Amino acid sequence: MVGTTFRNAPGTAALIVVDVQNDFCDPAGVCGTAGRDTSLAVDMVPRLERLLESARGAGVLVVFVQTMHDETTDSPVWLSRRVVDGEPVAARTSTCRPGSWGAEFYRVAPAPGEPVVVKHRYSAFTGTDLDTLLRTAGITSLLLTGVATDVCVDSTLRDGLFHDYHVTLVKDCCASYHEEGHAATVQTVNRHFGAVTTGGELADAWDPALRPV
Repeated sequence: MVGTTFRNAPGTAALIVVDVQNDFCDPAGVCGTAGRDTSLAVDMVPRLERLLESARGAGVLVVFVQTMHDETTDSPVWLSRRVVDGEPVAARTSTCRPGSWGAEFYRVAPAPGEPVVVKHRYSAFTGTDLDTLLRTAGITSLLLTGVATDVCVDSTLRDGLFHDYHVTLVKDCCASYHEEGHAATVQTVNRHFGAVTTGGELADAWDPALRPV
């Protein structure tokens, strides 16, 4: 059993849920219909649901991050970020358009009063009020979950460290579209950026029956 530490203590730790949205997770979403394997995300979400229940029961702040893209934020640089054979290639489809089914959360949703941070780039810190929200709440440690492990979760985790937060990757409550990308991020985080844990370990730490009286 693990105990509560400065990294997961209710009151100073926040559980960050990144981009668990239909376009990224549901097989019928943009990524799934474009050929990406969403099965790892589908399999991950029940574990995330259990973790959310544990976090809420322990009084841990939960912050949902939601990607949105439209013509006001899709700059030429952003749209041509991918390069093939030395040339920029524009994305064929756009994910998470405002008001669309694809932008809605997939199987999880904020509870009343839980904040939602809308982002337009990979990192949830870029162009958002996430840092202000966290500091106002007295948060010093971030527990990262969501999709994709090696893209938006990774980008947010690294920026979290650069903003002087302790960062922890909850490895079984995030997912990528391929195992090797997920595994590489887990290894890199563990070596260079923060800690790695599981939802079960966090639930054990937050279980009131395990806390000293």
